[in-house]
Amino acid sequence: MADAPPDELAVSRLQMMAHCDEAQARFLLEAAGGNLDLALQMAIENSDMGDAYAHHTQQQFHAPPPAQPRPGSAAFGAPLPPRPRAPALRAQAPGAAGAAGGGAAAGGPPAALAAPLGLLGFVLRVPLMALGLGFRIMRFTVVNGLHAAAVVGDRVLPAPVMRAARGAVSAIATAATGGAELDPGEQAAAFVAEFKSAYGDRHPRWQESGWRVASQQARREFRFLFVYLHSPEHEDTDKFCRQVLTSPDVVDYINANFVSWGGDVSYSDAFILSQQAQMGCTRFPFIALLSLSPHDSRPALVASASGQDIAGDPAALLVLLRTAVMDHGAMLAAARAEMEEREHARRLVEEQDAEYEASLAADRAREAERAEERKRQEEEERKRMAEERAAREAAEAEERRVAEAAAAIERRRADARAALLPEPAAGAEGSTAIRLRLPDGTNTSRLFPAGATLQAVFDYVDSLDATSYSRYHLVSNYPRRVFVRAAHGPASLAELGLVPQAALFVQPDE
Repeated sequence: MADAPPDELAVSRLQMMAHCDEAQARFLLEAAGGNLDLALQMAIENSDMGDAYAHHTQQQFHAPPPAQPRPGSAAFGAPLPPRPRAPALRAQAPGAAGAAGGGAAAGGPPAALAAPLGLLGFVLRVPLMALGLGFRIMRFTVVNGLHAAAVVGDRVLPAPVMRAARGAVSAIATAATGGAELDPGEQAAAFVAEFKSAYGDRHPRWQESGWRVASQQARREFRFLFVYLHSPEHEDTDKFCRQVLTSPDVVDYINANFVSWGGDVSYSDAFILSQQAQMGCTRFPFIALLSLSPHDSRPALVASASGQDIAGDPAALLVLLRTAVMDHGAMLAAARAEMEEREHARRLVEEQDAEYEASLAADRAREAERAEERKRQEEEERKRMAEERAAREAAEAEERRVAEAAAAIERRRADARAALLPEPAAGAEGSTAIRLRLPDGTNTSRLFPAGATLQAVFDYVDSLDATSYSRYHLVSNYPRRVFVRAAHGPASLAELGLVPQAALFVQPDE
């Protein structure tokens, strides 16, 4: 069965400890069969720092380490591998390497089985991951307990005894933790716990993270990074910590002005930093002040001191730090001012953009209001014009109706005059006098032959200029009788009893 892919935690830790990219870390872990220590050993053996690590694991810090190249000889951020656990690793290397080679030769599963096998592998790894978490907690507790015991022993046992005891403690810790290395954050937390146990709570405000993370924090805050490299085996270390590094004046000044980071060089993270060429770390205890420009990813060393130069004189350390701040603080102040100026310019641009957007929004709102007003006015104008057009058309229709009615009446008047019977002479025998009262109050009369029909009276009324209505009827009061053209027109006046005289009222039907 093919080896399971390395878990992400192991990949991240190997990247951090061996300073390689993700692809290299995965390759090394797969080649080592998932064994982090073996993968780290392989990275060390294939790097330029193999000899340096071999020397570091053999030395017991009885004497200062050999002089390192001075600043400027190499890049500050050159990758250096962490301290290996050589004896345990080399015992495991042949078997692990053979297993890795066998896995590679066997090849992977067919594509059809890749997904089910991957899911099965994940299910099988879940309990192992839970056990691994518990093991890491136990490992952290064991290591810190052993370190605390070593700190107490430093105070009550002679130095040669403690050196031997430290060797035994280191072997026990290595066996208890399976040769695994703590990550930088755990190493920093262990150093802080050891320092507090040995020297109390009055100390610089150590960052409980790797020195690279602390560097990033100092860069963000535009402050110097105060670095302390701790080596308990050196004879000046205890004096420096008790008389200088825990001095109230020194602690207050460091906390007020710097981001502080400390590490024990027996851990890989601090050891890597001590091996950086620009640090120039040749003796312990060692302090350094680093400047981290936002424009340069590499820290710059602005001050350092080590050994007896600073072991028992807090004032000398304060003078060194204050001088460095005076000489180099202007760089950070200028960087801070530049950042603040950029930030101010950015905020100004954002405010201007916000104002511009607000102005555009207001303009759009006003334009929308104007468009709505124009639409309302246009609608009202269309409605008014429609009403005016309807009124005009109604008036024109009424005018046409009136004109047509007037024309019809005029035609009727002309026809009536043409059909009107001659009027008999006054006093002629066989005639009848018809007296008519018009609706406007005027009276008129005319003589008609007694044998004439009532239609002759209607024709007379139609011929009058005062008759401007199209339909009407005639009414007699005594007795009251109503005469309609259609019903009574053909009847003679004698038949209707309208001789020798009669009085009729003309009443319009409209």
